[in-house]
Amino acid sequence: MSESQTAPYGKWESTITPESVVQGSIDFTDLFVDPINDNVYHIEPRPEDNARYVIVDSLAQRDLLPPPYSARTGVQEYGGAAAIAYGGTLYFSNSADNCVYSVKATGNAIPEPVTPENPKYRYANFAVHPVRHDLLVSILEDHTIDTPQTVVTTLCVINTTRKAVFPLVVGADLYAAPVFNPSGTKLAWQEWYHPDMPWEGSLINVADVLVQADTILVLNKTRVAGELLTKSVNFPRWVSDTTLAFTSDELNGFQNPFSYSTLTASAELAIPESVKEDFSWPAWYLGNFLYAILDDPTGSHSKFGAFIAYRDGRSALYIVNLCGKKSVVQVKDFPFSTADRVIQRGSSIVFNASKSDAPGGIFSCTFSGPSFVPSYQLLKSSSPQSTTGNETYITAPQPITLYRDGKPLYVVYYSPKNPKYSGSSIHGEKPPCIVNVHGDPTSMEAQTLNWEKLYYTSRGYAWVDVNYGGSSCYGREYVTRLDGNWGVVDVQDCHDAATLLAAAPYSLIDVSRVAIRGGSAGGFTTLAAVSFAPNPGFFKAAASSFGVSDLFSFAQFTHKYELRYADKLLGGTAQTVPEVYAARSAVNHADKIVTPLLVRASSLVRIPRGLRVVVKVLQGADDKIVLPEQAEKIVNTIVGQGHADKVKYRLFEGEGHGWRRAETIKEAVELEHDWYDKHLV
Repeated sequence: MSESQTAPYGKWESTITPESVVQGSIDFTDLFVDPINDNVYHIEPRPEDNARYVIVDSLAQRDLLPPPYSARTGVQEYGGAAAIAYGGTLYFSNSADNCVYSVKATGNAIPEPVTPENPKYRYANFAVHPVRHDLLVSILEDHTIDTPQTVVTTLCVINTTRKAVFPLVVGADLYAAPVFNPSGTKLAWQEWYHPDMPWEGSLINVADVLVQADTILVLNKTRVAGELLTKSVNFPRWVSDTTLAFTSDELNGFQNPFSYSTLTASAELAIPESVKEDFSWPAWYLGNFLYAILDDPTGSHSKFGAFIAYRDGRSALYIVNLCGKKSVVQVKDFPFSTADRVIQRGSSIVFNASKSDAPGGIFSCTFSGPSFVPSYQLLKSSSPQSTTGNETYITAPQPITLYRDGKPLYVVYYSPKNPKYSGSSIHGEKPPCIVNVHGDPTSMEAQTLNWEKLYYTSRGYAWVDVNYGGSSCYGREYVTRLDGNWGVVDVQDCHDAATLLAAAPYSLIDVSRVAIRGGSAGGFTTLAAVSFAPNPGFFKAAASSFGVSDLFSFAQFTHKYELRYADKLLGGTAQTVPEVYAARSAVNHADKIVTPLLVRASSLVRIPRGLRVVVKVLQGADDKIVLPEQAEKIVNTIVGQGHADKVKYRLFEGEGHGWRRAETIKEAVELEHDWYDKHLV
């Protein structure tokens, strides 16, 4: 091993390249099991193959979709649950024409459409009837009149023999998770209504199923649980013909497991007492269950639930008795920082999981004995290439809870690490810091191996993920901190995170060299932090990817799923509180983005006087969630004020809300690194 060297933080050389970011990890977007033959399948994106989403036989490691087919759905724009398997046949939504196709899972068959040609219809979240296998229930999103206010979402029946679609359930604004009981005599589903998001207020219903010649009908609809505006219920899954499992936050503000009996028409907590851990998370993507039904490994007829729960930003695994005396067992050996897409496979479960210090992947887990001792098998690694030579660059996440006035703020800190360097060549220098703001205001930045973060930490940057007030997996009270305060609480939390980490007792970063970056909602926070924040010059560089700059436009033109989301985040509609929308639209404060700053310079590091905040804006041309006009408005305003040198704009053709193509991902990494190298280091 060569002797270690020193160089200024941010100037270290690294073998982690933009190509490493593209190739370093596979993002498994779906995972499903054929309930008839227990075959396991997943969907993985192929950035280098025109950004196709390919169904893969997870055990045989064989692609099952020939080009140009791509298993991705545009339902709710974020998608998810784009495919299902039953009896050796795959059903999937094809992104090019939005039709549903069937194909034999042999790897050499040609898909055939099972829905009429209509690109205005989008399908997702399929459920095959247990007796009439040619009948599928699906979410149908009708874009015939394609505005957020006029898109119609229903549950429908797809007759795969007749290649016809029939209505099933109508009336709610949005639907998710249709699921038949084992005999096919009942159907459960989740629904919600604007202005709710599903984690704010939602309902779970059960209805009787009447099978007809070409379709099915539902009768005697019964509300199982949930309440508009105040109680969230999620992820229904049948334990037996008469028992339904789901999660709810009604008792303590944390999503806990519940069960419902169709015999007594009553629901109850499925564990001995409620706990302050979340057993599910906000459903930004369809089909992302955090639990599966499990047979008793001792051979009895009992049924259990294998539940992933989150505490302190990391996952834990619990086994819950769903058929007998209430009991819960925590599985001690669970070496994953996050896990999701949990599904039953015979007497075992399969799931997607990540680690903090090594690649994750798709795993199978079998249990033995009454204490449910786990045995894990890796089915598919999330790393398509060997990390040999790069594993020594991995820096462990350090979750830190910061306190202000006794209230918590959750952050995850990643220190600079490079085996070739022992530190900085500048005596006493602290590293420059990148503050990362997650998208989807009610989500969470997980503690998982991420090669983009390591790209920077291996070059001598510190990296901080801020799970600001509003983030999930810390309970409903923490989520509701953002209600009415979007653009205030998130911005203040990002500012405070950097300030506190720079000060004693942490003293981890150089507070005079902090950048802020984020995409989507994180882009909104980024733009807010350098425009209308109380101290808009605090951050010395900013990178916004597909961020919201004009809240009036966002409220009017965003997609249906988030159409009324801003009502709660901003305390009302654009009509009822226009002054709030105006005050928190960065485009109205673009003049402040180039205001000269007075900065505190370390006695050991010279900071140029008159340093200005600089902003980089990245945008996908086909984005339907945050339209390109959002980026162009703020860029044009800054340029019009004579500050073209302080802003750079890159529009990626053919990209949507996020980057999918390999060349886009690589260019985005290069642009952002060059920006920090020029303006931060």
